[in-house]
Parts: sequence; C-alpha cells; structure tokens
Amino acid sequence: MEVYSPQSQTWSNLTNIPGETGLRALSAVIQPDGIYILGGYDGASYVNTVSRYDTHEQEWKKMPPMNTARGTFVAVSSRNFNYIYAIGGFNGSPMAHVERWDAMSNSWEYLSPMHNKRFMHAAVLASIERNK
Repeated sequence: MEVYSPQSQTWSNLTNIPGETGLRALSAVIQPDGIYILGGYDGASYVNTVSRYDTHEQEWKKMPPMNTARGTFVAVSSRNFNYIYAIGGFNGSPMAHVERWDAMSNSWEYLSPMHNKRFMHAAVLASIERNK
C-alpha cells in the first residue's frame, strides 16, 4: 500500500496488511479513525476480511469480518461515519447482498438485498432534501 502526500507531491510505502498477500478487487473507505480495506480476492478465493490502517498509530488492526466474502463490490461510509455499507459484489457469481458495519456495536448486519445482482459497479450515498 502506498500513500500520497499532496504537500510534497510524493508517494511513500506503508506497511503491508498483516496476514494478507496480494489482495485485488477489494474496496476501501476512509473513516475518522483510519483507512478501511474490505474484502477482495487473494488469488485463490474471495475473502471477507476487514483491516483498518490507524493513521494516528500508523499500524494495521484487524476488524470484524463481513458476513459475506466478496470482491469487486462497493463500500460506502455514511455521512456521520457511524456505518460502512458493503454493496453487491462477486464470489463466483454476481451478488445482491447488502450489509452494514455499525461503529457503535463493531458488528456487521445484513440489510435488504438489492433487486438486481451487481458487481464492478459504483455507488454514492446521498441525501436529497425536497422543497415543501
């Protein structure tokens, strides 16, 4: 993993995620307590692992795994950073699964699945205010 410094306009290496080798098709989100790396493919199978790079302590920490192993999915943080959503993905076939990590309980729960299975897609979390 590498980190970019806009001030110096340079890249530098971070320590590797302990226990992980060559993940691809993973997702990542930023939270106030660090960078979360979720799921992916390790060359042999899809994984449900979650690791957090603690930007203050500059070290990796294992987090509770997702309920479902997956790659090529979308991860999105909620506006208040209380939740991380894992949406769709692939694990041998496209998935409609949606699950959510709760920062307060430090656990994952399934939400209603999507109507259509999706992988290699994009998503944003938005709130729309309507004029009354």
